[in-house]
Amino acid sequence: MHRTAIQIRFNDIDMLGHINNAMFGHYCDVARADFFKAQTFFRPDFFKDEKVLIIVHTEFDFLAPCYITDSLFVETSIQKTGERSLHFLQEIVDDKGMVRVRSRSVMSTFDKSTGKSFLLSDIWQF
Repeated sequence: MHRTAIQIRFNDIDMLGHINNAMFGHYCDVARADFFKAQTFFRPDFFKDEKVLIIVHTEFDFLAPCYITDSLFVETSIQKTGERSLHFLQEIVDDKGMVRVRSRSVMSTFDKSTGKSFLLSDIWQF
C-alpha cells in the first residue's frame, strides 16, 4: 500500500462546503502517479514509451463528506493483476483512518503504435 497526502484547494469546495465529488478523481490520479514514481521500474521518460498503461475504468463510492479542514490521504494498492491490466483499489482516508471515499480503477496495457493492448510485461508485475 502506498500513501499520498492530498492538498485540498479552495476551488475544490462546492457551495455546501464539501469537497466536490469530481475532485476525488483528480486526487486518485495524483496518488496513482505518486504510486508509479515509487516503483523501481519508473524512469522520467516512462510515458514516452510506445507501450504504456491507460485508464479504462473508474468507479467511486462516496462514504462520508470531506471538508477543506480535513487532512486527507489516498491509500493506493494493486487489488489484482490481469494478463493485460492492473486493478487498483484506492481509499481516501482522513488522519484518523476513516475511509471517506473508495475508488476502484483498471489500467490496461496500450501499444501506441498498434492501438491495441498487449500482455503485461514482467516489469509491471506487482
